[in-house]
Amino acid sequence: MNSDHYWWVILLCGLGTFVIRLWPMRWQQQQGDRGMPAWLRGALQALGPAAIGSLLIVSLLPSLLSGEIFTPLLRIIMGIAAIIMARKWVGGVAVPTLVGVLVYGLIAYLTR
Repeated sequence: MNSDHYWWVILLCGLGTFVIRLWPMRWQQQQGDRGMPAWLRGALQALGPAAIGSLLIVSLLPSLLSGEIFTPLLRIIMGIAAIIMARKWVGGVAVPTLVGVLVYGLIAYLTR
C-alpha cells in the first residue's frame, strides 16, 4: 500500500467518525424529547463524562507508569486545574478543554 492509500484510509476514518457523531445529534434535533425514553436520555448524558474519564486514564496511565512520577503528575494536575478554572470563568466545554490541552502541552514542552 502506498502513501496515497493511507491518506484515503485516514480521510475515510475521519469522515466515518464525524458521521457517527453527527447522526445522533441530527436525529435528536428532529425528534426532540418525544422520541427518546427517559432511560436512554440518562444513559446518553452519562456517556460523555464516562468516555472522557476513560480516555484520560488510558492516555495518561503510561506516563504515570514510566518510572518518573512527578513530571507526569504535574502535567495532569495542572491540566485538570486549568480545565476547572476555565470552566468556572467561561463555562461550556470547548474553551475549558482547549485551555486544559494548552496548559498540559506547555508543561510537557517545558519539562522535556
